[in-house]
Amino acid sequence: MKDFDQIENTQSGDELFNSFDLEKFLFILRKSLLWIILFVGSSVSLAYVYLRYTKPVFQSTSLLKLDFESEATSLGLTSGFKGSMGTGLSGEIEILRSKLFFDKVVDVIDMDVSYYYYGRYLVDERYRNSPFVVSYKIKNSFFYNRPFDVDIKSPDTFELIYMDKGNEVSQTYSYGEDIITDGFNFVIHKTDYFNYPEVGGRYYFTVNSEDALIGYLQRNISVSPENINARTIRISLEDFNRNKARDLLTAVDTLYLDYSRQAKNITLEQKIKFLDSQIMLTEDTLETYDSYFENFIIENRTLNLVGDIQRVIQSLISLDSAQSQLEDQLLEAIEFDENFEGYDSLLAGSDLPVPASLNNFLTRYRELLNERKEKLRYYNENTHIIKGIDDQIESFQNTLEEFIPRHIAFLKEKERRLGGKSDYLEKIFAELPSMRTSFDRNKRFYNLHEGYLMSLWRTKMDLEITRAGTVTDFVILSPASLPGAPIKPQPTIIYSISLAAGFLISFVFLLIRYLLHNSISSYRELEKLVSVPILGSVPEFTTHKLPLTKLVIMPSSKSAISEALRTIRTNMEFLNGNKVTKTITITSTISGEGKTFVAVNLGAVMAFSKQRVCVVDMDMRKPKVHLAFGDEAHFKGMSTLLIGKNSLDECITSTSIQNLDYIPAGPNPPNPSELILNDEYDNILAELKKRYDLVILDTPPVGLVTDAVLSMKKSDLQLYVVRSDYSKRSFVKSIENLKKINRFTNLTVIFNSVKAGGKGYGYGYGYGYGYGYGYYEESK
Repeated sequence: MKDFDQIENTQSGDELFNSFDLEKFLFILRKSLLWIILFVGSSVSLAYVYLRYTKPVFQSTSLLKLDFESEATSLGLTSGFKGSMGTGLSGEIEILRSKLFFDKVVDVIDMDVSYYYYGRYLVDERYRNSPFVVSYKIKNSFFYNRPFDVDIKSPDTFELIYMDKGNEVSQTYSYGEDIITDGFNFVIHKTDYFNYPEVGGRYYFTVNSEDALIGYLQRNISVSPENINARTIRISLEDFNRNKARDLLTAVDTLYLDYSRQAKNITLEQKIKFLDSQIMLTEDTLETYDSYFENFIIENRTLNLVGDIQRVIQSLISLDSAQSQLEDQLLEAIEFDENFEGYDSLLAGSDLPVPASLNNFLTRYRELLNERKEKLRYYNENTHIIKGIDDQIESFQNTLEEFIPRHIAFLKEKERRLGGKSDYLEKIFAELPSMRTSFDRNKRFYNLHEGYLMSLWRTKMDLEITRAGTVTDFVILSPASLPGAPIKPQPTIIYSISLAAGFLISFVFLLIRYLLHNSISSYRELEKLVSVPILGSVPEFTTHKLPLTKLVIMPSSKSAISEALRTIRTNMEFLNGNKVTKTITITSTISGEGKTFVAVNLGAVMAFSKQRVCVVDMDMRKPKVHLAFGDEAHFKGMSTLLIGKNSLDECITSTSIQNLDYIPAGPNPPNPSELILNDEYDNILAELKKRYDLVILDTPPVGLVTDAVLSMKKSDLQLYVVRSDYSKRSFVKSIENLKKINRFTNLTVIFNSVKAGGKGYGYGYGYGYGYGYGYYEESK
């Protein structure tokens, strides 16, 4: 006995088995219509649920034209302005997206407290139309961004519910009553929208922190360039409330004008501040240099160091000359003092040099001597005149003796003073170059800082003029709009996506079913797979569901099955030609393919044509022929015939159809194959051929046991039943093996349970054998 799994594993890898079959795909498509409708319907239903329970999002947009320029450029003051106002469109977009700008917006908008209403399915924000407002003071930051439920109980009272340290706190208050806790202080007042009981129900509010509001704006505001050449940008804000979206975007547009001017002047302010600090430092440095120059003038009494150096050099030259002359005079005086022998030697024309300072003195001395000599001519030495002249001469001599030492001391003192003055001038001369170097260096630094200070002042003036002349050419081309239809969810797109998803899932499902579908489903497919003739096809029995195999052909029947079987009968005659067919073997690969159904009803068709027909149930393991004729199980039949227990006449059973008999299988033997190999089997067939025009052998499935092959070898025509959409493509291997290995030349195929049309697709005619793929019944 062959195992069915082995049959499955023998499936050929030929391209024919793997090629795409459009007819098969269309068949699977028709069979999967309910699944496709289910998938598409489920997708559309999910889309409907999503749209029903998703809050609509509204978008408000505005269009701005930005062009920043400065009036300072018209004054030619471009230095300091370049780079500070040359920001591009991307810079403006970044400003609008910046947290610093959103912080300004948060300071202006009144969104410290948000109010919400618990709907049946969704939560609705009560923007500007809340039945109550909250005055608050948060003591503990934990209560920021926390929901506080307000359950309106009556026109005068409400219940406040919130979580504190993991515990739910609930208490009833009156409107206008102070609610004081360790974490917050609240006062809840009614508004003009309070209209009890219409506003009854449960609400909640949150006290928003600044960071939460900034985060909300960053998440919901988008800025994008609209036209780069025109310097226009589009600002959009999304929110669940259309009025809130418009109001917030209007605030953004309004604040941007002032903020943009301030933002553009930030760089100028920083530069001016820096310049002020540099100006102060430079002025302090210049004051230090001014003090240095003042002290230098006071200490050195000059500003012209070059002239002072020239004057010192001239003074040193003059001093050198004077010292040289003084040295000569001193040498003369010393030599004169050392060699002086008397006054007579001075008058006698001595070679002793006389100092120039004594020339006048000696001249007067000579004049007195000459005068005494002249007076002596007239007067004697004792006269008063002569004595007077002698006194003068003696006085001159005494003076001369005292003069020479004093003159030498004078000359030495003068020489000392000239030497001191010379040392002083030389010291000054040595210091003057370094003083000049230091002075010139400080002078250069002074001039440098002075020029730098002037440059700072000019730059500061340019920047201040630039700041004063900054003009923002800001135009709101399209103000914030009040949204009409929500931008999301968009029903058209959602339904389109859901339909596409449904069809995609359906296509994947069809593809999987197509790839997993391994059954032979069409006449054309069977023609491609088998190399033996196809004798005909039997349509699906659709009148009613057959619980068991049954004879459904009546003598005057004009049903499709009857016509199909008659066609098979005719094709059998053409197949054999002049050769008389006495025995037919009908088999299949596995149980449930309808071989017994074909055998019984084909036998009836043959009997209707006045032929004597006998249907022999060779399936001694699971006999069913007797069931087709509505009989009970027999205790005699082929099994008892083969062992000689009963005679042929005892086993032949008549049916309600004239000329149609059948032989039941009899009791189940333990060795059906061995019984068929018995010579008695040949004798029985020979006797049946004599009695009947046609003997139909209903054999067991050839794919499960070998009994059928033994019977097929003894028959004139072998019919192999393949059931539409039930028999596997791998079953074709069994047909090919029968043809090649056993060399059956008259092997043909009958395509069973084909839907109306004969070449369509179908899942069988519904008689339930309960066989499955196993043949022997297993004990429970």
